[in-house]
Amino acid sequence: MRSRRSWEWSSFQGKKSRSARRVALVVTASFTLAGVVWVLFSDLLLYGITRDQVVIARIETAKGWTFISLASLLLYVVTLRGASRLTRAQAVISAIIDSIADGVLLLGPDQTIWHANPAAVRMLRCDDLGDLDGMGAPEFSRRFRLTYPDGSLVPPEQFISQRVFHEGGPLHYKAIMHPPSGPEIVISATAAAVREKVGEPAELVVSVMHDITDTEHLEQLRDQFFAAAAHSLKTPVAIIKTNVQGLSRDAPPELCRSTVAIERQCDRIDRLVQNLFVIARVRSRTLQLHPDEVDLAPLVDQIAREFVTASVPHDVRIELACSPRVYADPERLLMALRNVVDEAVRTATSDSPLTLMLRRQNGEAEIGVRYRGSAVPARSCEGYDEYDELGISRCVATTIVEAHGGTVRDETTGADTTTWIRLPAGEDRPASA
Repeated sequence: MRSRRSWEWSSFQGKKSRSARRVALVVTASFTLAGVVWVLFSDLLLYGITRDQVVIARIETAKGWTFISLASLLLYVVTLRGASRLTRAQAVISAIIDSIADGVLLLGPDQTIWHANPAAVRMLRCDDLGDLDGMGAPEFSRRFRLTYPDGSLVPPEQFISQRVFHEGGPLHYKAIMHPPSGPEIVISATAAAVREKVGEPAELVVSVMHDITDTEHLEQLRDQFFAAAAHSLKTPVAIIKTNVQGLSRDAPPELCRSTVAIERQCDRIDRLVQNLFVIARVRSRTLQLHPDEVDLAPLVDQIAREFVTASVPHDVRIELACSPRVYADPERLLMALRNVVDEAVRTATSDSPLTLMLRRQNGEAEIGVRYRGSAVPARSCEGYDEYDELGISRCVATTIVEAHGGTVRDETTGADTTTWIRLPAGEDRPASA
């Protein structure tokens, strides 16, 4: 579809170019024809009326001035029509730019601001449109102090509105502006150059600034919520679980079922807390990995024992074809695998066994969790935006695995669904029974 639209646009532009040439040729041909007809027939008429050379000279002078007057009138009409169309086109373009809700700056070949729309003037808290006219990057930097989100200053030569003059575009970044009066503004800026032909100097640069201050504040509040929720839940859950374990030692059988259920739900909350910790660190870019050489077979076996001990209502099986070694953070990898298995436990049908598989294929280590799934909505890394627990688990698992250079994907064969974790593998070791 895109290539077809591109072809249609190119065809439209070609038609416009041919139309302009045709108009120019028609005007030139008409002027030439009119001149030839005027000179030829006026001379024949003149020489048919008189042979007096003085009269002929005077009439030819008058003819010349008349032709110049008519040509000037024709040139005036053609120029007026062309200029009027250009003026209307400029007025339409200016109205379109001024009606855009985002701030728009137009920079000329001298890399200074030629025009700013009203939204840009309001965003930058200027007095009128003329405040920004002719302003270059150094003055803009001094006045509005543009910084990256980490607080470091954006040098004037690194403004995308300056870089796009020499680099391919469009260019994009997120930055923070500090107007002289008022609070800071977080913007998402895009700049693109307008060139007559590819490779030629830019005739114009269009820089668009989108105010995302409110969105950024909401994002920060969400990150704070993740971190605060994780910290607030961790200690109470640990205390509940410890006390329940103490009560279950001498409790009668009918009470033990309740304590086991409470422990299982405490484990579930604990996994959610750990996932929230990871999400908060990922969003704040503070998530750290401590990789080492890890045998995958013991990790898969450990996860299987955990879910057997937790008395999940499924038959947990293990199929170890080999024991590849990977370079990974064992704790984070355990967390990712635990999330995938927990997701399978909660989405599998009641009579479905869970099979944990480990194999090596095409130079990669593959950990699979096979189960017979029930009808559930599709999960993705974006699922946690709705605070869905399954979405959070899958997002954390995907994030951790991708940080190790791997992938997570679902594969459906008939009624069975297999979630595969693929990681770059080293040498195999014999798999233990």
